[in-house]
Amino acid sequence: MTFATLLSSLKTFDGAAALTFEVDDRIIGAGYHVTELRHSLSTGIDCGGNVETWQEARLQLLDGPGETHMSLGKFRAIVEKSLDRLPELADVPLLVEFSPDNRGLKLMALDAPFMKDGRVSVKLRDSRALCKPAQKNRALDVATNACSGAPSAASACCGSDTSAVSASACCA
Repeated sequence: MTFATLLSSLKTFDGAAALTFEVDDRIIGAGYHVTELRHSLSTGIDCGGNVETWQEARLQLLDGPGETHMSLGKFRAIVEKSLDRLPELADVPLLVEFSPDNRGLKLMALDAPFMKDGRVSVKLRDSRALCKPAQKNRALDVATNACSGAPSAASACCGSDTSAVSASACCA
């Protein structure tokens, strides 16, 4: 999801409705606060020795006590104003930084918004670490070995047995 796709899907709902975020089937505090929208340009090297550069966006939410949840219209206005000032936020992968009860910051993915009990809700789900070379090799395996079901040696990248994998394939 990106900020642009999130905004587009939120525009299908009434701006006066409350906007809630759910984590582990619990609605975050009614006094939650949008603390930051951030664009990052990152460069990294993966376990296969591959150097990549990518962009990402972050929405940071602060859990908090309160009487009422932020309206969808107010949230949209915050995001739209931010995109006007920092347009590169719009079309890059979006993750949410959130600490349930402000303990243990988590990096979370967003599901599509939906109506629930008269409010608009967005589920936040845990993200996880990925081995990029193995992920790329699995995608290649699916494309080239779709009928055989046999994994290539490279798909074992960074697993418990990498003896069949060439040194240049992964785990630099």
